Amino acid sequence: MPEQSARCPAPQPASDGPYAERLAAAREQLGRIAGLEVLVNEPMDRHTSLGVGGPIDLYVIPHTVDEVRRALAVAHSCGLPLLVTGRGTNLLVRDGGYRGMVLHLGENFSGVVRDGNRIVAQSGATLAEVCASATDAGLTGLEFAAGIPGSIGGAAAMNAGTQSGQMADVIAGIEVIDETGEVVQCERGSLEFGYRQSCLRNRQCVALSVTLELRPGDPARVRRLVLDGIAARCRRQPLSLGSAGSVFKRPPGDYAGRLLEAAGCKGLRIGGAVFSPKHANFIVNEGSATAEDVVALIEAARRRVHDAFGVWLEEEICTVGEPP
Repeated sequence: MPEQSARCPAPQPASDGPYAERLAAAREQLGRIAGLEVLVNEPMDRHTSLGVGGPIDLYVIPHTVDEVRRALAVAHSCGLPLLVTGRGTNLLVRDGGYRGMVLHLGENFSGVVRDGNRIVAQSGATLAEVCASATDAGLTGLEFAAGIPGSIGGAAAMNAGTQSGQMADVIAGIEVIDETGEVVQCERGSLEFGYRQSCLRNRQCVALSVTLELRPGDPARVRRLVLDGIAARCRRQPLSLGSAGSVFKRPPGDYAGRLLEAAGCKGLRIGGAVFSPKHANFIVNEGSATAEDVVALIEAARRRVHDAFGVWLEEEICTVGEPP
């Protein structure tokens, strides 16, 4: 899934000194929050669509907004790096793991409610669930998102989209917990949307829900467009194997997939990671890949494209953590 904290925080070195003390204090404080699930040294290959990734120092699963607020307060007070995840579809955690706290907003925050032409979805709801709600209501405007994996919170934070549209086109506002712990409503005009970008990627705040402003449409036409979009995605993209979606962003005036294919990257392999023969901008895990295989493959492809075309591709995948 596209991830809420696609800021890709810089790795923080662990030590036997201050960091270890802060981590121990955070564990103790989190343990006093009733209902909060806290997993220690949780392997991230269980929580990403790529199926790779090392251990997370603290993997925190809240069930209520109050638990989210209190967990954030602990992370801030203890000075722990923080990563917010949804469905793990746009995330690569290196094999050495992540030094800090992961706050997971998934199934526990997946409610979707229709209010006239608006849909209010909690940030952990999948785009598939939100698209289904719009389709059932005969609301148009979100068809471009049909088949995009991941959660609505991550999609909103990174302004996910296709050639047919982007989240900025339909978002009316996003409810967040800001850096001070307050729940505030950010209206569309304040979100600074750009290509795969919003201000939420540069702030230590957490999206709680997303409000979409759609339009009444012909229900049969909306459903047909959604089904056509899913079918097209199935034809073009390697959906049967684990991937993290598009590896690279679209460079100005061109397409990453075209450059990668022209540079001979389709089928390029390192270990169990391979650029899909079906789509040159997707890396898939054939079952035995490590995160370091993926990292090495990304760099090899980037060098090939640069050597061939003088273009330095920028990653769309959020890579965090440390090498082994």
